[in-house]
Amino acid sequence: MLPEPKADWLPLGALLIREGLISTEQLELALIDQQGTGLRLGELLVQWGWVDSAAISRALAEQYDLAFLDLDEASFDPVAVARLGAKDARRRDAIPVRFLDDGRLLVGVADPTDVGACDELRTLLGGAISLVVVDQTELQRALAREYA
Repeated sequence: MLPEPKADWLPLGALLIREGLISTEQLELALIDQQGTGLRLGELLVQWGWVDSAAISRALAEQYDLAFLDLDEASFDPVAVARLGAKDARRRDAIPVRFLDDGRLLVGVADPTDVGACDELRTLLGGAISLVVVDQTELQRALAREYA
C-alpha cells in the first residue's frame, strides 16, 4: 500500500505555488480547464508549458512522502531490471532500479497515486519493494534504454 499522506498534506497546486512554479491565477485557470478536459492537474500544467514533468513528479513525491529518483543519473542493476518484463514495466509505468541493502527492490513509478499498479508490482515482484517517484519523461528514456 502507499503511505498515508502526511498530516500537513498539501494539494498538488498548493505545493507548486509554494515552490514558486505557478501563480494562484495559473492554478485557478488550470482548475477551471481541468473540469472540462478530464486531465489531471499536473498533465494540464505540463501540456500548457507552465511546469515541466520533473517538477510535477517532485511535488508528487513530496505529497506522498516518497523519495524522488532522477533516472537519468541512476545506476541500474541488470538483475533488478530483469525481475520485471518490459511489457509489464511499460503497462505500469514502472522500472526496477536496484536492490537495497535490506533486500527490498527499489522500483521507480511515474504515478504514485495508481494504487492498483503499485499493488500489481508488489505481486509481480514478490512483495518486498520500495517505491520512489520518477519523472515520466525520464522513465520513458530509461525503459527504452534498459529494455532495448
